[in-house]
Amino acid sequence: MTSMLKRTPERTSEERLSALEQANRIRFARAAAKRGLKSGEIDIYDLLMYPTEEQKGAKVEEMLLAMRGMGRVKVNRLMKQAGISHSKTLVGLTHGQRDRLIKALGCEER
Repeated sequence: MTSMLKRTPERTSEERLSALEQANRIRFARAAAKRGLKSGEIDIYDLLMYPTEEQKGAKVEEMLLAMRGMGRVKVNRLMKQAGISHSKTLVGLTHGQRDRLIKALGCEER
């Protein structure tokens, strides 16, 4: 019996290097967003409404935890109140989830 497992496609060293550079760019952008949230330079409303391409795949929970004054208990309560799963990403939020989260956070619309 032959194995049905599919192997990942072979990649050239240039393709691997390019993928690594892209992953690093995304990681650094998300880390910068977290620092910005913590310092107050980035507003959570702007991040939820207009995430950059690099930020779109970031977990909502991680971004909320990066905010000053937000701990795990508060974040869990907010996410439950807004009907958002822990695995949800910024780009994966529905309009309703985003609106409920913004309201629960007390953000003003601009």
